[in-house]
Amino acid sequence: MKIIVCLKEVVDSTLSLDFGLRNEVVFGEGLPLRLNPNDAEALAMALALRSPDTDSLFEITLISIGPERVESHLRNGLALGADRAMRIWDEGFVSLSSHQKAKLLAGAVTLFGADLVFTGAVSMDTGNGQVGPLVAAWLDLPCVGSVVGLELVEEKEAIHLTRDAGRGEREKVRCSLPAVITVKGEGKLPYASLDRLIESKYSEIVSLSLADLGISPLELKNDPTWVTGLAYPRPRPRKVPTPESSLPAFYRILKLLEGGISRRQGRMLEGSGEELADQLFELLLAEGVIKPATGP
Repeated sequence: MKIIVCLKEVVDSTLSLDFGLRNEVVFGEGLPLRLNPNDAEALAMALALRSPDTDSLFEITLISIGPERVESHLRNGLALGADRAMRIWDEGFVSLSSHQKAKLLAGAVTLFGADLVFTGAVSMDTGNGQVGPLVAAWLDLPCVGSVVGLELVEEKEAIHLTRDAGRGEREKVRCSLPAVITVKGEGKLPYASLDRLIESKYSEIVSLSLADLGISPLELKNDPTWVTGLAYPRPRPRKVPTPESSLPAFYRILKLLEGGISRRQGRMLEGSGEELADQLFELLLAEGVIKPATGP
């Protein structure tokens, strides 16, 4: 079975990212990069299909779109057990859209062939989740999204998938092969052995251009999609108690802005050391922090 796993490099979103007020892209200069978590989960799911008895039955190929720096992720995948890796890049590539990326990936799948194509469900940077379904559309293959589990059927002509249907529900799906699946999850790949890491440093990574994929630059530029703007996620509403109607309008609005929670009030204790100790003891009893002894 030929398996292709599509990997994407993204900006580490654990950092504080800045959006331009009038810009349509995230400023990524100088920010650390990482493998997209959903893509890491897809790679882990593909590698899990192998076992010592069936290792020779699977051929796993990794594909990534990007400059030479993405080869670090590809080499890590090779060290974990993938058979070969390919990188798609051309000097004319600048901020490719989902439609353009899907066109390139579909061209690579057509060139090398695959029974099963893995992609991440969404990426950390844009989160639009379009690449996987668009690849399936270009290839005219069935697509199952938000997959969290996979099981091969014995005759290997179909697969059983478990997908996240939202709100905690799971859905069992049977899909014929070949197919494209988009994987959901926070994949944590295992550490590769030192020998495999050293071996992957010298492994060949095939570099593909538009000419290799049979795609003309004009065909790639003919993109029917474009980004019209970026917006921050809408914060979840917080429930607050309704202010008393007897309060003036100004104070009711102030209470709503404060979340309906009264501000903390301090209390000054005065006296000698023994008097302060007694006052503090009585205060802790009144607040319920300590409880008086009940019986022997």
